[in-house]
Amino acid sequence: MRLFTPGEVVVRREVLHGRVWSEMPTRVVVDEPGLLAVFVEPGTRLTYPDHHHPHPWDRPGRGFWRGHGKLMLHRPDDAYSVDLFWHGDDRHFGNYYLNLQAPYRRTDDGFETLDHALDYTVAPDGTWEQRDLDEFEEQVASGKYSAAEAESIRAEGRRIEAMLASGESWWDPAWADWQPVWR
Repeated sequence: MRLFTPGEVVVRREVLHGRVWSEMPTRVVVDEPGLLAVFVEPGTRLTYPDHHHPHPWDRPGRGFWRGHGKLMLHRPDDAYSVDLFWHGDDRHFGNYYLNLQAPYRRTDDGFETLDHALDYTVAPDGTWEQRDLDEFEEQVASGKYSAAEAESIRAEGRRIEAMLASGESWWDPAWADWQPVWR
């Protein structure tokens, strides 16, 4: 599969039980063998096709991306992305958000994954916390994941916790200063 060109718009699709669960256009920042970085621009339209397992964001007011957008860093085979968020009128760096998800799979017009609900926030000073454990367990109980899938997701969470507890990370902290160049 080809590498995407910086500036190109590609679609991030979530696929649940073999069917598209959500779609979101993203703009490619970097695409190289070890890193796919994409940006969700402010105002990006989010879509949720009909699905037997309703998407939790599919409700009034959640059809567009708000704020300063987010930068998502993906490494091949990782079962999470590192998302960066900015806040305030001066667009100061807010935090990293480790979003557990299926390793991405390339398609002709973008990539597919599936959000696993379990997440971690990491402050600029390195302090971190687990997020959305209750939501994850509710999704397990509702059948979004099999028992084996749920245990695999929990194991990924334990690996992330060990990485964060060690104070190490693979991403370059310089990404916190990144600015969209096409604005």
